[in-house]
Amino acid sequence: MEQDNKNNLGGNVDKSLRGETPLDLNACVKEGWQLSKLHFYSTLQGGLFTLGIILAMLMLIGRFVSIDDLQNPSVSLSYGLNLLFTLVTTPLITALMMMGIGHSVGVNVPFLSLVKRLATSALLILSALMLGALANLGLALYILPGLYLAMSTGFALVLLVEKKYRPSQAILVSMRVFNRYWGPLSQFYIVSFILFVGGLFTFGIALIWIVPWYLHTKGVLYRTLFGVEVLGQPSTHSNNKDSVFYA
Repeated sequence: MEQDNKNNLGGNVDKSLRGETPLDLNACVKEGWQLSKLHFYSTLQGGLFTLGIILAMLMLIGRFVSIDDLQNPSVSLSYGLNLLFTLVTTPLITALMMMGIGHSVGVNVPFLSLVKRLATSALLILSALMLGALANLGLALYILPGLYLAMSTGFALVLLVEKKYRPSQAILVSMRVFNRYWGPLSQFYIVSFILFVGGLFTFGIALIWIVPWYLHTKGVLYRTLFGVEVLGQPSTHSNNKDSVFYA
């Protein structure tokens, strides 16, 4: 019965892999902005919670690791800190992205509920470590390969969660779709990066609006290119908490 009630909202992975899905970046940006205003406070709360956890972790590291060791870390310390950051931040950041995807199909899933589901996912952590290794490898060669890998794998973690893909499959699908739509997607990531850097010069105040816009626009892009599977048929602009999407 549950299987019969499943609906795919938005695009289709197979069509996007063939480059057949129409993608209007301007429309996605405008919809992302409207969604960020509609779900501003819930997204802001998730962002502030994530920021608080990161700051607390940095303070904790500062108590046990000297400044000299942080400036010239050993190989074991570098790997240990990288693993710690991955374990802590990956479920939080992925939950924020899944909130944006959920809001794009009218599903309002609480942030902490998502974090609880994702925190125990070994595959999610493994995927994040693989993505970090790929980005570092690209940057070690030249900056452009590193930037390409960072942008092209931008949907990998949410594909693993929402589509239940294997880590390697999620990474490859994200890269293949990016290659089909590299123009608008590169433009989105580059503009987002510029906005984030500009937001820092406002002492982070502008990020209060930039981060929700980024998360929701990325959610709209995901829905458009990959589709989102839900139970029932929630309205795009509703706050339906009963509909379940597969996070």
